[in-house]
Amino acid sequence: MKHKFFLSYVPLMLIFSVILMMLADNYNGKAVMVSYQADIQELGDYKGEVIRDSGTDGDEQQLEENRYNGSDIRDNGMPYCIKVNKTQNVVTVYAVGEDGYYSKPVKAMICSVGETGNTPEGLFNLGSREEWLALEGDVYGQYATVITGSFLFHSVPYFTQDKGDLEIEEYNKLGTSVSAGCVRLSVIDAKWIYDNCGESTCVEIFESDYVGPLGKPVAAVISSGGSVGNWDPTDPDRENPYMGNIPMILGAYDREVERYSDFDVTSGVVALDATGKEVTGYMKVDGAVDMDTCGIYKITYSITDETGITGAATANIIVKDEAPPVLYANQVVDSIGVYDVTNTDELKELLLKNVIAYDGNHQLPVEAITVDYSEIMNKGYGKCHVKYRAEDSEGNRSDVVVLAVDVDMEQPKLTLRNEQQGEIRVSNMQRDKYLLDLVIATDNSGKVDVTVSRPLTYTPGEPYIVMYCAKDAYGNVSTLSVTYHIKD
Repeated sequence: MKHKFFLSYVPLMLIFSVILMMLADNYNGKAVMVSYQADIQELGDYKGEVIRDSGTDGDEQQLEENRYNGSDIRDNGMPYCIKVNKTQNVVTVYAVGEDGYYSKPVKAMICSVGETGNTPEGLFNLGSREEWLALEGDVYGQYATVITGSFLFHSVPYFTQDKGDLEIEEYNKLGTSVSAGCVRLSVIDAKWIYDNCGESTCVEIFESDYVGPLGKPVAAVISSGGSVGNWDPTDPDRENPYMGNIPMILGAYDREVERYSDFDVTSGVVALDATGKEVTGYMKVDGAVDMDTCGIYKITYSITDETGITGAATANIIVKDEAPPVLYANQVVDSIGVYDVTNTDELKELLLKNVIAYDGNHQLPVEAITVDYSEIMNKGYGKCHVKYRAEDSEGNRSDVVVLAVDVDMEQPKLTLRNEQQGEIRVSNMQRDKYLLDLVIATDNSGKVDVTVSRPLTYTPGEPYIVMYCAKDAYGNVSTLSVTYHIKD
């Protein structure tokens, strides 16, 4: 008896199934990734190193946080905005940028905030000011300007209201957290705020590891007594024995800076004319610093007054690279199946997506990042750890970052439920549910989707080929071709 169906035969189903079967045979479990051992670079046993599991050393948000330098503050009509970084003991002054915010850095100052963290944080507006003000501890400060309450900008303390009676020991601590809560500054900086930043100037005090766009100036280390007495060397008073009767350059000290960091050769350098008036805007700077290259760079600062007399100073800027790179891994790949990659190059490229390394503010090339994915290749299934580390050109290495990835490099298994099953009735040969019940699919992940492809016509005496396809949650695919005999 012949059984025919009105539907036409669809050969594409079989062709597609055969292709799937060929691909599955070609991959054969771990497929063509058998050469991975030649590519891998082991990162060691990690003893004593920082390992962050299932996390990152920084994603895009943390990258932004690590370069946090206060809030975006809109122009409030004042010429400047002052930001105080408690972590770094540095003050950065901003002018209004083209965006209408205080985004243009113009001046950096070294400072000292409270030693016990008691300098308040937040947004404030400058208030009243006094040229001399009595401070806690029976001492005095020059050029005191109220930030909020009893917290002020002021000079390093003096024992008396005498400019030659500076607390030298405290002056030499500038740049560290040693105050009772106020923000201490050198006289030249305290006076600049006193003279140039009126009431309602916005002040933000915050904490951040980022030193700021102009870097951190270096204060002079001074000794007590002698011909200069106990004066602040930056005090623009013409009676200051540090000065003399010619234009002066203050703050031009030798300093060490980290390669790729934000650094301005004029940061912390002030020019004064013979009367003590600040004329930094007219200061000439000769020489340049290549922040991309380690070395010693000589910078000469000079200022010429109206009478033609020139004052000058030199400083050696030493660019070094001692800080390790920092890895930022914004994980976008949390699972990998056998069909996600076809070779080790593709696997490495996949694992390096959104993984970047910075040395200072310089992004390192991807070649500077070593990735160890041997656990993926050795286990083939389950939670695997991928390890990353960056190394700069000077041999400084970042902490190891470890990400957890769910891996399934193995295909599902398809078998006949009854290996002797070779015949099916005509009434069942187009019932997909019946055909699916004839096979068993198993997989490591536990979840497998099985589909069936079958001919839509049948001629007695000819084989009836059914193709099964199993796909797991990771996209791994296997196929099984079964030839059935049809009986009435």
